[in-house]
Amino acid sequence: MSALPDIDALAKAAGGYAPEAIAFVGESLRHAARLFGKEAAEQDNRHLTAPELVEGMLDLATVRFGLMAELVLREWGLKSAADVGRITFALIEVGVFSKQPSDRLEDFSGGPDFGSVLTRRSRQRLCPTEA
Repeated sequence: MSALPDIDALAKAAGGYAPEAIAFVGESLRHAARLFGKEAAEQDNRHLTAPELVEGMLDLATVRFGLMAELVLREWGLKSAADVGRITFALIEVGVFSKQPSDRLEDFSGGPDFGSVLTRRSRQRLCPTEA
């Protein structure tokens, strides 16, 4: 059994993120697997795409932090899908996550603006009748 990586060192190596960001991306993977029905899927069908992982992270942030989600993620250094990608690939490098041969860091480029998405989702959770 391999030892768990030093999360502080991993956070620095991934780009100077807060250690909480590393842990949160890990939690987001599990959340996304549940969200997209892949946690109980066969091994070949368990793979999450970059957009699915980002969506799971945004959903978990909204649920956990509500209106404070953008502030919390920004404090940890998570401002875009590219940040999620850098952390994901750092976790792949140390064997915490695995990847498909076709997975690339560039798969995380683009993506939604975290601030506007988190604000809209948090407001929708508080006032579901308002669109």
